[in-house]
Amino acid sequence: MGKIYDGHIHLMPPHGDSPSVFEAKAKSVGIDGGMIISYPPADSRLYVTKKQKAPSNEQRISEIISYCAKISDYYPCYWINPTEPDAVDQVKYAKEQGIAAIKVICSKYPPSAGLKAYRKCAELNLPVLFHSGILWDGEVSAEFNRPAAFECLLEVYGLRFALAHVSWPWCDECIALYGKLRQAQFAHPDRKLDMYIDICPGVPDISREDVFKKLVLIGYDVKNSLIFGIDSTANSYDCGWAKYVCDFDLKLFKSMQEKYASFKGYFAEGSFMAADGGNKWDFPLILENAMTQNLLRFLKG
Repeated sequence: MGKIYDGHIHLMPPHGDSPSVFEAKAKSVGIDGGMIISYPPADSRLYVTKKQKAPSNEQRISEIISYCAKISDYYPCYWINPTEPDAVDQVKYAKEQGIAAIKVICSKYPPSAGLKAYRKCAELNLPVLFHSGILWDGEVSAEFNRPAAFECLLEVYGLRFALAHVSWPWCDECIALYGKLRQAQFAHPDRKLDMYIDICPGVPDISREDVFKKLVLIGYDVKNSLIFGIDSTANSYDCGWAKYVCDFDLKLFKSMQEKYASFKGYFAEGSFMAADGGNKWDFPLILENAMTQNLLRFLKG
């Protein structure tokens, strides 16, 4: 297997481990690179609970770019509130400074409220990672984070985006949305939509086999569209958790190959949405792609 990328890492205040210490920790459990998300926007409850003043947007961009520049194969992602009046300008500035992707968590607004910012992301070839699924924010926010709420992205031509956590617990809805967007790409190729699914927890270990079985055996072509991640922090990377997730998923996908290699699907077989080769399942290859190459495809197009 090639380099393993963790596509979902946060940098949270206050600072903890230096970039070199974080990099060494990650390497100790087999992680060779990844995407690191900036400090959250000013409206985050994090600053209230930690009794800290929120840094400016320019500071947040500078901080994450500087952090990633000190280590190899880590890409900076800037977290925005797309409803802020200057959100489009923030996206433009982030791109100019070298940001590789944009992060959005819809904690107080529906995804549709940020369409102008997402259109600018598409124009500038900046992919967007959305939180999707239940959000442990202490707020009434579930309606904003169900996968169907992101159907509005059909209106953003040329957007590459990912829904994190397989939208747990609404994983079936996430898979259905993926299928709908695959169909839209076929019916309206000018839209050039590209949806990815971030498979980091979220989905608890007790549910992962059921979710991944559905994600693969439904027959949609997902081999280039899943992104592996841990959802830990660079400040204090949880090596035990990272190793557990890596080992668990590797063992799980191997066992699913043994269980389901002869499974005969019906709905997607022969469809324009079907995986190459129809019902020839290769679970280990799908996970290998998620771990080693799909993050780079997401970032670079």
